[in-house]
Amino acid sequence: MNILSVRNLKKYYNTGENKVKALDGVDLDIRKGEFLAIVGTSGSGKSTLLHMLGGLDNPTSGEVIIDGRNISGLSRDELTIYRRRKIGFVFQNYNLLPLMNVYENIVLPIKLDGIKPDNNYIEEILKLLKLEDKKYFMPNQLSGGQQQRVALARALAIKPAIILADVNWCSLFGCVSSV
Repeated sequence: MNILSVRNLKKYYNTGENKVKALDGVDLDIRKGEFLAIVGTSGSGKSTLLHMLGGLDNPTSGEVIIDGRNISGLSRDELTIYRRRKIGFVFQNYNLLPLMNVYENIVLPIKLDGIKPDNNYIEEILKLLKLEDKKYFMPNQLSGGQQQRVALARALAIKPAIILADVNWCSLFGCVSSV
């Protein structure tokens, strides 16, 4: 079963007399449990594609279907609720709230829906991401990699249908380099 399907996705920008085709007819299917990395040079449309997949921006044309639901036709309010409940986001700039500690940042989307957080699940995520000792730290007390892991924990905590991450994976999990 596909958790994500994209059909003929296009995103065009008009810049003066020029038309920039950021995405031009993208088709994509991702099955449940599958991982996909989108790589490319700066300006190749990776972030634009992620924004279209997550309903953060509207395509010029085409369809995005997540967990059987075409999000392209949802109203702004419906899309906001759908994103909060079904799509986990991890952004390059983390989007952590500076006046909330790690735990509060993680459970915020859950509480916005009026749902009681599953604290056992949150503790598992914190342990998995090696953040259990940082639970009550403020974002400015964390390294960039730790902040990005908090953003990942927040995405996982809602138990989403899909996670979209625009990240440097080395800062999340560490990379080995040689000289």
